[in-house]
Amino acid sequence: MVRYGMLVRTDLCIGCKICTNACKDEFEGNSYGSYSVATPSTIVNFGPNFYPTPSATLSLTVNAGQEWISVPSKETGTYPNVKAKYIPTPCVQCDAAPCITASTGGAVFARPDKIVLIDPVKSASQKQIVASCPYNKIFWNDAAGVPQKCTFCAHLVDQGKNPKCVDSCPVSALVFGDLDDPNSAVAKGIASTNAQPLRPELNTKPKVYYTSQ
Repeated sequence: MVRYGMLVRTDLCIGCKICTNACKDEFEGNSYGSYSVATPSTIVNFGPNFYPTPSATLSLTVNAGQEWISVPSKETGTYPNVKAKYIPTPCVQCDAAPCITASTGGAVFARPDKIVLIDPVKSASQKQIVASCPYNKIFWNDAAGVPQKCTFCAHLVDQGKNPKCVDSCPVSALVFGDLDDPNSAVAKGIASTNAQPLRPELNTKPKVYYTSQ
């Protein structure tokens, strides 16, 4: 049986955030049936003084805080030899997922391929699901009244494709595939780099691995 996971090559990541923007492009304003509802946008008004003409205003559509894959940075070294390491972080797709335990009525579940999904119908009003994630990778959609997170682009995986973030990465820092297939690129990559999950002390058994942190 397939067990999907991801390897994050922090030694390759350049912090460009193309994965973040590709994810937003895929999900912002787009619903995918039983997989997910559209992530929200909000309107920011810069006010009448943004342009020289007093009556002019500018409205800019931006994402309302949902970054299903974020790219925080971590400084290493000491001055003047300081470097930044970038750590792309989606939902880490726990095998022992706290969000599944926190949900009711089967609102959060693991598919046979072990991708953890939030049912956009059953999860309505279940705000406790957001608080259950120790990695802070579940977001609340006020407009739809549901919790949301990275789905590993399950709607694309079911078509035999990679998650959008994986295909968009210009330096191949994200590797996706079957963790239980020793011949898969992701399994070989984890084995050859001794990659480890984030915060293993939580015992959530993540399926996203990092070359270094």
